[in-house]
Amino acid sequence: MISRKFIFIILIMATVLVLSILSSFFQKKDKEILIFAAVSLSEPLEEIKDIFYEENNISLILNFGGSQTLASQINRGAAPEIFIPAGISPYNFINDKNIKVVDFYVLLSNKLVFASGKKIDNWEKKNIKELVVSDYINRISIADPELAPAGEYTIQALNNMGVISDIETKIVKTKNVRDAVNHMRLGLSDGVFAYNTDFNNYEGNYNKKNISENLYNEIQYPIVVLENSYDVKEFLIFLKNEKIKNIFTKYGFSNP
Repeated sequence: MISRKFIFIILIMATVLVLSILSSFFQKKDKEILIFAAVSLSEPLEEIKDIFYEENNISLILNFGGSQTLASQINRGAAPEIFIPAGISPYNFINDKNIKVVDFYVLLSNKLVFASGKKIDNWEKKNIKELVVSDYINRISIADPELAPAGEYTIQALNNMGVISDIETKIVKTKNVRDAVNHMRLGLSDGVFAYNTDFNNYEGNYNKKNISENLYNEIQYPIVVLENSYDVKEFLIFLKNEKIKNIFTKYGFSNP
């Protein structure tokens, strides 16, 4: 027959084990920040993640995607502490869904460009309108405006250039702006509308032209704070460090 003393010892050991597991779980949770961010922020945030962990022992869990896609995930119950979309419209979307926002401010800005991997004579002298309607460019990849703000800015620019109806059959829509760039990289399109920063790691020859900023709304990356924890506050302070601002600048972003 098992003695009461032995049962008591087993119960104590089980209690200690459970408390240890729970302690580890809550400690881990307190030391992680889940961030949903526009895919165009991949490079700087991956670099910043390592620095932040070294200095604060807090892990950044990064989930990248098309900004509107991420906003839809948040509306369906995903719960990041921070959301950094590539435009104001995804923020407006979650705001309209009555999702609680603790804080909101513009973190960065960007520019829209047109790029092509094709060898085109007198590229420098041709304007974008000439290029996209020409026989040189038969397929143009863009981010789907329903899924990513890069597509919204592109459609705005094409409408304001007065060429959208002329090139509708050339347009290939992708789920986010990086996929649009990869279409060109793989030869699936002759040109792409994307952010200036989307070519930091582009391997291969291509030509690129800036699109007049008068043709589309200002590209702003707001930081949307959804959870006001101590760790989140530490990260927001960290982002204001001049060293961190310089990392964003290095990758082609502008600070407001």
